[in-house]
Amino acid sequence: MKKIYLNNKFLIFVSVLLFCFCANAELFKVHEFSLNNGLQVVVVENHKAPIIKQMLWYNVGAIDDGLGKGGRAHFLEHLMFRGTDKLKDGEFNNLMEKNGVSHNAFTSYEFTAYHEFSDISKLELLMAVEADRMKGLNFDEAAFETEKKVVIQERKQVVENNPAAPFYERLRHMIWGNQPFGRPVTGLIEEIEELSYQDVRDFYERYYAPNNTVLVLAGDIDAETAKILAEKYFGAIKAVKIKRNPMPVLKEKFSQRLEMTLPNIQTAKIVEEYILPTYAELGGNHQNYDALAEYLGGGQTSALYRNLVLERRIAVSVSASFDPINRTNTSFSLSLIPADGVSASKAEQALHESLEKAISELDEQKVASLKKKLVADLVYINDNPSDSAYLVGTLIVSGLSLEYLKNYEADVKKISLKGVKDAYREVFFNSAKATGILLPQSEDEK
Repeated sequence: MKKIYLNNKFLIFVSVLLFCFCANAELFKVHEFSLNNGLQVVVVENHKAPIIKQMLWYNVGAIDDGLGKGGRAHFLEHLMFRGTDKLKDGEFNNLMEKNGVSHNAFTSYEFTAYHEFSDISKLELLMAVEADRMKGLNFDEAAFETEKKVVIQERKQVVENNPAAPFYERLRHMIWGNQPFGRPVTGLIEEIEELSYQDVRDFYERYYAPNNTVLVLAGDIDAETAKILAEKYFGAIKAVKIKRNPMPVLKEKFSQRLEMTLPNIQTAKIVEEYILPTYAELGGNHQNYDALAEYLGGGQTSALYRNLVLERRIAVSVSASFDPINRTNTSFSLSLIPADGVSASKAEQALHESLEKAISELDEQKVASLKKKLVADLVYINDNPSDSAYLVGTLIVSGLSLEYLKNYEADVKKISLKGVKDAYREVFFNSAKATGILLPQSEDEK
């Protein structure tokens, strides 16, 4: 089964969707309720087609693995597709295939999600199997050892065979050090090899519970029906006492630099990560940061793309993104790939020159256009239950409420020229910074 990891591309995608969806949140029929056992349920009604997207978001991820136990959350994600008290090993995937259900899962630092997409007639089946997996997972030592080999092989194929992976893992460790966010979601191979059956079983018993889970249903369903079905399939599952370590937060200001030369890298890449305060601490109008990212590097019409790619031919790609949906620090990112014949140092200098030029040219008319562009993308979310389910689930498990969505249109209207320029100064002059330069190996080094 193909696994999906929450990486920078996904976070950029979600950040874009966040702005689009929230801008007119009242146009969406979104409902929220909780069962007596603590299961939080969010329903996003969309009756344009008889389809449903179900997602179970467990409020646990790689940051909960524990020192020396790297990879536990991801390993458990794999094992969730093995047997349960009601389904023999292998029957889950067969059942989904037989019923035409598209399904998958992913693990991130902060949460683990399981999702299915099907026609609405299969919803009760989907709820039944997820409720079964929540507390009925039944894997033995043999299945555990078999899956361990799969997880190790996946780490080798997806991460260690990616020539750029050491760069991104080193860059993340440079920012976060030995804190959980500084370690890979998959764990290191030596950590995975040392994991025991009991390590993973304890993790499952400790964190997989209704009061640590958000169920998102998006599609052809109403809140009343959803409540009846959620109670029927999940209501009898008992809550457990959840104890989690405090969320690590970076407070200090720093400026660090990483340059790596690696084999099999074809082109250089420049990455700049600016570490900002938490969402609650950031202050001001947060949508100004979304607008700044859109203006600087939100596509082929953005200021940096026009200047560096189309006009000066310094780069072949450049992008910017703001990631607000974390329970810890927010972040602003820049990424650039130099054009052929352009050195990384020249491209980096040109990037900073282009930033100054872009902010000096920002005016009221451009801010107004930014707001219109961001709002116009709403239709893409409104028509797609899968996108809505991803977005709402991510927001809720990140600690944001539906009030955040409902207030977003008003917040978008508050975006101002001064606000965007203030956000620029906060990002580029008042935040921690990590610069990563990835370089191809020269012929002499090969």
